[in-house]
Amino acid sequence: NLMDSSHFLAWIDRTASLLRKQFGNNHLFLFLLLRLNLAIYTKIVLVIDNAPWHNRLTNDTMSPKSRGRKNIIQWLNAHNIDVPAKAVKAELLDIAMKNLPEKRYETDEAAKKYNVNILR
Repeated sequence: NLMDSSHFLAWIDRTASLLRKQFGNNHLFLFLLLRLNLAIYTKIVLVIDNAPWHNRLTNDTMSPKSRGRKNIIQWLNAHNIDVPAKAVKAELLDIAMKNLPEKRYETDEAAKKYNVNILR
């Protein structure tokens, strides 16, 4: 019964899909309702604990803190943040940490596709 991030994400995807099918509002129909501001749907919430694989950040919201100088510069460039030419690693890391995007979790993103919420 080994569980890791990839197994858990696959489980969340399957479960959220099945719950949405069982309890209504096909997500294409739901998308149309939401676009028309007619949010009439069954709310589904999955409650999970804080196991490490439940809280894995999406790649674009992970901080570069344990990476080398070159990787921090790549992270800053990928996030369209100006990189001072002669900055040392600590300065680059400080810039990165001040510009971190809001945390998003892989689990939440997988469930969101089916309009299922995650509660920790």
